[in-house]
Amino acid sequence: ARELHQSTLSPLANCSQPPSMATGTELASDGPPDAKAPARAHFLRCLRALALGGLTITLSVTLLSFNKILMKPANFPHAAFLGLLQMGFCSVFSALLFFMVPSLFPSLTDSKSNLHVDIDFVLRGVWPVGVAFAGNLVCANMAFTYLSIAFLQMMKEMNMVLVYFFSLVASLERFSWWHIQVITFAMLAASLSIEGELHFSGVGFSLQIASQLCECTRIVAMGVLLSGRKLDPMSCVLLLSPACFTVLGISLLGVAHLRSVPEGLAMPTMGKFHEFAPLLLLNCCLACALNVSMTLMIKYTSAVGYIFMGVVKDIVAVCVSVVALHEDVSRLQRCAFAMQILAVLTWSSLKTASEEVQAKGAFRGMCSFVALQWRGLTDATADEQFPLVADPPKV
Repeated sequence: ARELHQSTLSPLANCSQPPSMATGTELASDGPPDAKAPARAHFLRCLRALALGGLTITLSVTLLSFNKILMKPANFPHAAFLGLLQMGFCSVFSALLFFMVPSLFPSLTDSKSNLHVDIDFVLRGVWPVGVAFAGNLVCANMAFTYLSIAFLQMMKEMNMVLVYFFSLVASLERFSWWHIQVITFAMLAASLSIEGELHFSGVGFSLQIASQLCECTRIVAMGVLLSGRKLDPMSCVLLLSPACFTVLGISLLGVAHLRSVPEGLAMPTMGKFHEFAPLLLLNCCLACALNVSMTLMIKYTSAVGYIFMGVVKDIVAVCVSVVALHEDVSRLQRCAFAMQILAVLTWSSLKTASEEVQAKGAFRGMCSFVALQWRGLTDATADEQFPLVADPPKV
């Protein structure tokens, strides 16, 4: 089983060593296999995971900062129209990839796939997820007008609490006391970050809460939709982008004839669209590149590696907002954000751990998880059991 595991993970594992040359023209028997080959393969996987993680973090933070600058009232504060452009660009790009490289979409092209896309699947599955996705995009972009990136990022750390309660209602999650321990700690940290906000806006706060509710609804709805099915990341982008684009287009057409429309939901004038067209095209390219990099990140890293990438991305986003955009963060918020990162890291790590580790509770379970991961970095057999960069199962 261990040899099969290594052969599926390492591109070098199936390559046999060349026979050693004997004197004259005779060939000697095969020498012992190169003991350094697994180490080299593991190093290459680590290097690939680090490169993809760095690329994903860079694109994500850049897009956040880009959207923040565009949403200023003097620039292009049309959040719904910006989301429409991004989803349209992603739809066209993923459709072109589907026709040019169909092997990137195994859930839709593999005859053995258990995913059957029909009218019922689209109307009762993809469409509700697209509605939640559209609401998340619009509300999140509109919140940039009122609040800082740092504070919005701190609020997003509460998503795990919302997802947990929604999952309990949908019977996708089981109640556990270590869940309550981590959630209580996370809610305390979130309340401290809100208390320490120096430039609080009730409108921005409401928009961000609405955005997070839509995002968590989308996550739980995807879990219900894919229960018993497998959907690869690129197929997910191909199905959801057109649905989200359609929802945003219908919404913009519906509010276009109203007398009083918030600027975030209004259509831009033709002059403003032409003025910002190059920046809008660059923004759409960034959004599409982020989708592709996230897809590769999911494919080539383990669940643990993906967790650490998300935590580092949150920290980098807050640091960039403070250093580059000169946003104010109080001391209380810094302490609260550190507590939030610890809560998210504990939650995500224990979710990937065994039931034996989870049964120890939040603190002892996290200590056991860290010990097992450290042993995985130094012991080859442990690394096979607790991989950091092995390919994760398809979702």
